Amino acid sequence: MKEKMSSAELSKHVEEFLSEHNEGALATVYNNIPRCSPVQYFLGDHLNVYIVSAGGEKFKAIEQNPNVCLLVNTDYINYRRIKGVQLFGTAITSIKDPSIFDEAMMYSPDPYILEKERNSVKIIKIVPKEIVYLNSLKEGDRTKQILRENQVIVKEDQVTLQ
Repeated sequence: MKEKMSSAELSKHVEEFLSEHNEGALATVYNNIPRCSPVQYFLGDHLNVYIVSAGGEKFKAIEQNPNVCLLVNTDYINYRRIKGVQLFGTAITSIKDPSIFDEAMMYSPDPYILEKERNSVKIIKIVPKEIVYLNSLKEGDRTKQILRENQVIVKEDQVTLQ
């Protein structure tokens, strides 16, 4: 089992991993039907995530149910060898709160392009409630470290080998 990280260490690992990537899968639920959308994102402060989008069903889903999950992971080698972050949180859109667009501009890797597209794109901001971090690339150890309310919880997966 991996050693339990402090909340600061775990936050740092999560931030580094999310900063190394910019694509993920956003899960939403609309009328009790789950859906998953490929998205590009960038990080803000406090591990908040910003997604730029032209639109789509995910916005209706977020309006109805703001609870979302963003999955960002390495290539899936096999069930024992993967590294990733699941970020569970509350989403708010620039449709509901136009100030989210200006907030996103502060963190955007390319604010000039974002400003040019202001009238044709929307922003989703995800405020994390729980973050699950898994790094089983080297040893295949599937121990998850979970950051919730600045506390770290360690969860060891029980993998059955046949």
